[in-house]
Formats: sequence, structure tokens, C-alpha cells
Amino acid sequence: MIAALVRGIVLLSLASTIGGLILGLLFPTTAAPDLDVARARLRRWVTTCLVILLVATWAELLVRIQAMSDASLGASVAAVPSVVMGTHLGWVLAARAAALVVAWLLVSERSQAFQVFVLLAVLGAASTLSLTGHAADWGDVTLSVAVDWLHAVAASAWTGGLIALALLAGQREAPWSRESLAAVIPRFSRLAGLSLLAVAITGSYNTWTQLGGFSRLWSTTYGRVLVAKLSIVAVLVCLGAVARYALLPRLVPSYAARGIGARAFRMARLVVLRRGHGAPSVPVESRLVAYVKIEALVGLAVFACTAVLGEVTPGRHVTFERKTTTHVPPATRPGAGGSRAGTVTPPRGDAERGRAVFARLECATCHAVPDQSFAPPTRPGPDLAGIGARHPGEIVESIMNPNAQILDGPGYTDERGLSTMPDYRDRLTVGELSDLVEYLRSFERPAAPAPEPAPTKEQAPAKEQPPASGEPSATERQP
Repeated sequence: MIAALVRGIVLLSLASTIGGLILGLLFPTTAAPDLDVARARLRRWVTTCLVILLVATWAELLVRIQAMSDASLGASVAAVPSVVMGTHLGWVLAARAAALVVAWLLVSERSQAFQVFVLLAVLGAASTLSLTGHAADWGDVTLSVAVDWLHAVAASAWTGGLIALALLAGQREAPWSRESLAAVIPRFSRLAGLSLLAVAITGSYNTWTQLGGFSRLWSTTYGRVLVAKLSIVAVLVCLGAVARYALLPRLVPSYAARGIGARAFRMARLVVLRRGHGAPSVPVESRLVAYVKIEALVGLAVFACTAVLGEVTPGRHVTFERKTTTHVPPATRPGAGGSRAGTVTPPRGDAERGRAVFARLECATCHAVPDQSFAPPTRPGPDLAGIGARHPGEIVESIMNPNAQILDGPGYTDERGLSTMPDYRDRLTVGELSDLVEYLRSFERPAAPAPEPAPTKEQAPAKEQPPASGEPSATERQP
């Protein structure tokens, strides 16, 4: 919990720094009193975020040392020099701290060239998140690290810029004029659109490399947190789309939406801009700033999920405890007549109708059957030849509750040890089940074993040699 909290502070302060610096570069060069005040406040905000980031980096180092050594806080502080000088983590965090100190010393300079240099230093510091996270499992200079860094930068420019914009434009004592909003927000909107595209591409790659399988979206903690994060991002995208297509064109007529965007969000514009008859008119500037504030708050939830993901084991590394109590090897599979206690006998069905049910459920995709009308299976599954020798109640159980007794075999079970065969309790009527069991009962004899090849001359058994002198012959040795 503490590690996730510290990482969340690191992510939030870093994103706010990057977003604030980029937002400052988007300000127009024209002199405007409200924008001059905003520039000064933005420099103070970025400076504060840099200080918080430096302190959080120190806290992250202590938390990591405690996690590695399981030592007390005092012992962790004493071990800082050794960790910084002798470990990969120490080198990376030390490089981050150095870059942040340089950025902090230069951030007060008003020259745009200095601001660009500060931004480059902070972007270098952002790479240390990837070098100490899950993306560095394959090494430092890898595609995963580069993609993760691009993902962090794009997300920081978008959400960090939203936070800085909400803090500046939402000040009641120094509100922005309509002209200032019209000069800054369209530029930021275009930046947010490009950032969203980069986040979608890089995030898809990160999910593919870290998740380890589609089923782990709901079977692992990492996957469930990822689903929550994606849901919150979807809300953030919808809010931004409404502001972009429903509000911004009213503020800047030349920025009106065209094509698909205009048609897709025409209804959103009506909902947002048309309230009941006689309702007081709210300036579009206030509505737009209100949407920016809401987006910034939603962005905080995204950072919370991202911090948790950084401290949770990726889905590809998660191993599941196999369930072994119901597993049976093929050699001990129950055979003819030997039904377990409590096994019921279903009513007799029609084998022809059961064959049609077998074909409709595509059972032959995984199971080989002694029926020449079905093609060989393309996926792993037990051979059904000889299944008719089993008690019909056990056949019913294997269809309706595949995990009651699991046959071990190549590809027969998933990573948890559960059967890969789905149950059909909601897809079969009682009559269809009886017909299907009747069809399977027709396979009473197992497949004939392949004939052994006849021995060649080289493999012919050697003739019995005559006994040595004084030894009895084989006939004499028999009782």
C-alpha cells in the first residue's frame, strides 16, 4: 500500500511537471494580462511539482530498500549509499534525482529555450520510471522500455496538462478571458488528441506484453485493475469528446467539428447546451472550464490505477494453484460398470438425434470418435472411443459438470488445472442430453491398437545357445 502510494505521488508529480511545461509552451506570445499571471503561476506550479518529485524519489528509494532487505527504516537509511553506488535501482534513481535538480535550477528562467531544456531534462527523468518498472524485465535498452516511456510521456502531456489547465483557468480571482481561452484550449485540444492516439497504441502493446493472455483480464489482480483503468480512461475520453465537439466550437467558431465527429456528437451538443425552457444561460467559457476540471479529477483516478499496476505482479508472471483433487490419469479412468456412489442412470434416448446434437455442439472439434462422418479433431481433447463402456451417469456428469472428474492430458486443462471443456448445463434440454448420452453409449469398444510391426531379419530373436558344460538345459530346469 505504501509503495503504491509513493509511486502514485511520483507519477502524479511527474505528469503534472511534464503537462505544465508543455502547456506553457502552448501559450501564445501575445501579451495578455491574464496569461502573464497564468505563466507566473504555472512556473510556481512546476517548481512545486519538481520539489515533490524529488522528495517522492527519495521516499521511493527507501521503500524499495525496505522491500529488498526487510529491514527497519533506520537500517534502510543507512543502506542508501550502498544501494545507490552498487545497484541498478540506485543508479537509475540517482540519475532521476540529478535530472530533476537541473530542471529545478532552470525552471525559473522565462526564456522559451530554457523551458524546452527543462522539459527535455524532465523527459529524461520520466525514462527512469520505465527502467525501474515491469517494462525493464527484458533489460534497459529494449523495445518494451521505449514503448513504456512513450506511453508515460503521452499520458503525462494529456492528463498532466489537464491538471495544470484546470488549476490556471479555473481560478476565480483571476479568470481567463474568452480570448485567452480561445487561444490556448484549441491548441491543447489538438495535443490531447495526438496524445490519446499515442496512449492507445503504446497501451495496447504494454497490455499485450504484460498481461499474458486474454483470460487474465478477469483471473488476475493485474487484469482487473487494468480493466478498471481502461474504464476510467473511456470516461475521460467521452468527457473530452463532449468538450471538443459540443463546447469548443461555440467558443471558437472556426474550430467547428466536421464530418464524423460532428455527426457523432450532435446529440451530446444538444444535451449539454440545451437545458429546459427558461433556464438561465451559462457562458460557454464557464462550461468549458467546468469540463476541464472534471476531466482533471477523472485523470487522478487514472493515476491511482496506474500506481497500483506498477506494484502488482503482471498477469504473465501469475501462476495458479492447480486443483488436483479431482484429476485422474488416463490409466485409471473409470471403466465399464464401475459407477461411483450416487451416480444416477438417465433415461434412454435416441442415438440418431444424439448424433445431431453432437454435430451441433461441434464436439468433434476436440474429440475423436469412431464415426467416419466426422473429421479428425483440430484441438486437444480425450478420444471418445470406448466411452460407452462407462456408466451413463458418468457420461452425463462429464457433459454437465466437466470439473467433477478431470482427465489429465496434453491441453485438457488450463493453467489452473481446470478442464478446458465448457459445461453445457444451459445449452441442453433433458431430452437432448439423453439423446447425446445414447449416441456416446454406442461407442462401447475402444479403438483397436495399432498392430506391432513384424520383426525383421535383423531383429529376429536369437536361437537359444546350448548350455555350457556342466549346466542343465532349459528343459531340464523346468519343474
